[in-house]
Amino acid sequence: MPWNDNTGGGGGPRGSGGNNGQNPWGQRPSGGGGGGNGGQEPPDLDEVVRQMQGQLRGMFGGGGGSGSGGAKGGKGGGIGFSLIIIVMIAIWIGTPGSGWYQVGPNENGVVLRFGEYSRTSGPGVHFKFPTPFEQVLLPEVTTTNTITIGGGSAGQMLTRDENIVDIDFAVQWRVDLSYPDGVRDYLFNVRDPNKTVHDVAESAMREVIGTSDLQFIIGQGRGEISQRTEELVQTTLNEYNAGIRVLQINLQTAQAPASVIDAFRDVDVAEQDAERARLEATARANQVIPAARGDAAIMTQAAEAYRESVIARADGEADRFVAVYNEYALAPEVTRRRMYLETMEQILQRSELTVLDGDAGAVPYLPLNELGRNRAQGGN
Repeated sequence: MPWNDNTGGGGGPRGSGGNNGQNPWGQRPSGGGGGGNGGQEPPDLDEVVRQMQGQLRGMFGGGGGSGSGGAKGGKGGGIGFSLIIIVMIAIWIGTPGSGWYQVGPNENGVVLRFGEYSRTSGPGVHFKFPTPFEQVLLPEVTTTNTITIGGGSAGQMLTRDENIVDIDFAVQWRVDLSYPDGVRDYLFNVRDPNKTVHDVAESAMREVIGTSDLQFIIGQGRGEISQRTEELVQTTLNEYNAGIRVLQINLQTAQAPASVIDAFRDVDVAEQDAERARLEATARANQVIPAARGDAAIMTQAAEAYRESVIARADGEADRFVAVYNEYALAPEVTRRRMYLETMEQILQRSELTVLDGDAGAVPYLPLNELGRNRAQGGN
């Protein structure tokens, strides 16, 4: 067997000829005497192999015995060598980091073959070629990372109207899994992801603040500032192929510097008072204007009603005159008499008049006027 060929001065593959009579594993032969080579004996490796073969045959139902000495240097040695190779490969594959590897639920497995990117695997158990042929990296891809930027001089930024504002904001990000090469770009295109996100976010915020006015930043524009910054940061990271997805940017603090904060608070109070006065004036206008419009509508409707009544009365008088004229044209004498009687009736009904028959023999000095008045009062 090649590992047992210790004859001559060269020795075995481990150089046993120059290790003071030791075998390739650094141990001296247990037996003494023997021929050749200064009394050394080859290691009893074949015997060990035969014993292992016998045990395997016994486990799988094979026959016993190890055969004659011819098996010692022939078939038995080849089988033993193959068995040792298989055992070594099995141990090699089973060693952690050599063959099988497991990817956690929040991880991706990035396999490198001779240091170059080969493939990406999802959660679960996977196989790779043993080290040093392939190695695996296990980055966390679903973890949300948060970076806070601001505070002190780092948070002081110049606005478009040449004021200084103190900014404090937080950036939430994680590995971009929206495209297949996101994990690879995250690992190999960016040396320090946290620092990259920090620098890009701070630069984007300064650009957005530099194009906005102070009152807009510290007032109603906080949401718009965050949205514009998030879009700008994501665009920049995409240009870098960083494999990073920005989830959200929260503008936590936006205020004037501490040295002038009191003056800005006074301005805010004045603006609030002006806004309150404007709202009160609007409420008063909303109350008075509808009332005035209602009164105007009433007056307009009354005038229109009066106009309609006058027109209707005039139309009636005209129609009555036309009707009388038509009757007069048919019987002028009768119509004149009737008109005379109706007119006298209207005139005399308001006067005190007593009509006496000449044959009644009334006394001339009788106070007829008083009699008529008393009769009228008695009737009431």
